[in-house]
Amino acid sequence: MRIEDLPVDDRLKRIIHDRGIDELYPPQAEALKSGVLEGKNLVLAIPTASGKTLVSEIVMVEKLLREGGKAVYLVPLKALAEEKYREFKVWESLGIRVAATTGDYDSTDEWLGHYDIIVATAEKFDSLLRHGSGWIKDVKLVVADEVHLIGSYDRGAILEMILSHLLGRAQILALSATVGNAEELAEWLDASLVVSDWRPVELRKGVFSHGELFWEDGRIDKYPSNWESLAVDAVKRGKQALVFVNTRRSAEKEAIALSSKISRLLTKPEKRQLDDLIGAIEDNPTTEKLKRALRGGLAFHHAGLSRVERTLIEDAFREGLIKVITATPTLSAGINLPAFRVIIRDTKRYSNFGWTDIPVLEIQQMMGRAGRPKYDRVGEAIIVARTEDPEKLMEKYVFGKPEKLFSMLSNEQAFRSQMLALITNFEIKTFPELFRFLEKTFYFHQRDDTAPIEQKAKDIVYFLIENEFIDLSTEDEFIPLPFGKRTSHLYIDPITAKKFKDAFPDIERDPNPLGIFQLMASTPDMGVLNARKRELEDYLDFAYEMEEKLYTNIPYYEEYRFQSFLSQIKTAKVLLDWINEVPEARIYETYSIDPGDLYRILELADWLMYSLIELYKLFNPKEDVLQYLKDLHLRLRHGVREELLELVKLPNIGRKRARALYNAGFRTQHDIMTAKVSELMAVEGIGSKVIEGLFRYFGVEMPESMKKSGKKERKGTLDEFFK
Repeated sequence: MRIEDLPVDDRLKRIIHDRGIDELYPPQAEALKSGVLEGKNLVLAIPTASGKTLVSEIVMVEKLLREGGKAVYLVPLKALAEEKYREFKVWESLGIRVAATTGDYDSTDEWLGHYDIIVATAEKFDSLLRHGSGWIKDVKLVVADEVHLIGSYDRGAILEMILSHLLGRAQILALSATVGNAEELAEWLDASLVVSDWRPVELRKGVFSHGELFWEDGRIDKYPSNWESLAVDAVKRGKQALVFVNTRRSAEKEAIALSSKISRLLTKPEKRQLDDLIGAIEDNPTTEKLKRALRGGLAFHHAGLSRVERTLIEDAFREGLIKVITATPTLSAGINLPAFRVIIRDTKRYSNFGWTDIPVLEIQQMMGRAGRPKYDRVGEAIIVARTEDPEKLMEKYVFGKPEKLFSMLSNEQAFRSQMLALITNFEIKTFPELFRFLEKTFYFHQRDDTAPIEQKAKDIVYFLIENEFIDLSTEDEFIPLPFGKRTSHLYIDPITAKKFKDAFPDIERDPNPLGIFQLMASTPDMGVLNARKRELEDYLDFAYEMEEKLYTNIPYYEEYRFQSFLSQIKTAKVLLDWINEVPEARIYETYSIDPGDLYRILELADWLMYSLIELYKLFNPKEDVLQYLKDLHLRLRHGVREELLELVKLPNIGRKRARALYNAGFRTQHDIMTAKVSELMAVEGIGSKVIEGLFRYFGVEMPESMKKSGKKERKGTLDEFFK
């Protein structure tokens, strides 16, 4: 189908033409003929890079131009939200306003009411539903990107509940990879179904074993015996490669090893550009390894890197500067980063259940990254048979079908949190009403025997009543209690809230950072840092030494809980070091963690600390304890000792600048207000932009010499600094 033949607004067609697109891919045309433009729900299950996003854009923009209202685009990752936000900004030329929202789960974000396309993570939009944001009634279309993640243990239930809430209230467009039961998903959503294996770039799949590459069509190519030769060969052809491995350390090790082999293929201008990229990356133990790899045109990519570092790597790969990325499977989860050749080194990974096979759906998602539209006629996806039988790998992952999706409301933690939200935020009044809502879910749709669901829901309701989240009236109607409503608004597990509430008497008796941090680490909402075997004795000694500061008992003689407890102690110690201004590089080295681990823990701890304070306010708080908790939260957010609290309240003053100011004698905001500009500028890290921000914060007019003027600035003066 040609773009000009689409039954949509001419302005929409013009913008698509301006992108250089004149004709739709076959599955795109089939999708747009399915009734989706007339308002019917649609499940679109097609391979990566087959044009799912363009279909969603056409449906969103046409609906907004024709009917008004709002469209919500749901994504699984913050990085994806930023990517889609940038892509959709092109529609602002038609007067369609685009916004993205990903953080702060305790807000109605009413400002979003001024926008038409709202890109959000599933968690953020779920929290907005709970808060009853006024603009949600205007949502006419929800696009669920990567809807196959409904089968994800951690976050699948959230996406499922959002869609259950909006079924019948808004049109649903679900974008999916090819899954084993797309028909069942479409049936649940009362949707048309378009499934296709068509790709704009042909995909060749094969298995590599001991120097022989067995292609799916029976052809065999010969290579040197090691799999690394596949990556080198891609670069020699002027192409790029993605290598998927099963651990972070493997990603780092393979990137460094391959770096020396690829470096000799780089041009001098490429080496200079790589040096510039290396110079833009901060120093720490992880990035030292990254820099070694980058010198040869390689990079590794995993959750241990900061978001800034991951973005630098992704951009440099898209530009062709980085030739090969070695990555953990997280890279295959949605980020648009295709390469000519995808090499899957590992098809097994270690979990709590020992070594397990990586699901077919995940491997096929990785394979789908092969082939760059507009650049490659063919993409190649190659699985490495290290110790496995090549024929079995071919049968399972190349010719096999992906697994079926199953509802993750079976996850008790997710089910518990969603049951509380239904009662406290969605005005479900009775148990029959609660069960009628559950009948709308994928969880219910997949089960013939619903008695276990009913019993599970009853058990959770009894738990919520027993722990004063809700109550029952004499007419057996649910009564949401302040504790339950606030818990749901804060977007935390009721078990977390109960742990906090039970600990409030101990916190009032002896408020201390270690006790509070270990308490937070013991909750199901905090992902702890695993304590390694060689570390266990040290953390146990520390726990013994500090036992009277803890609000939970040491679980002696319970092996699993004991191991978990020591991981909580490790996490608490990291947070203690952070607020005591231990340098980040030393934290990484001491605890054998990566920057991404620290940022993840700090982000979770920040939210849990805020939640603990908000819940404490409900129970006749002692003012001095409340102030202590607020100060501790500020220290946690900025990573500072108590003496720097006043300084970090200033704009653009973080832990490093605050310490530099304090050490230079500027210990209060008054000290800074009365200081000479030249004295402040002499402090490390304090530049013109920071000074300008301080002037604005204090409401002080900037000196004339600091304001922009048409005259030429004299070298070495403030005029030059503030030009």
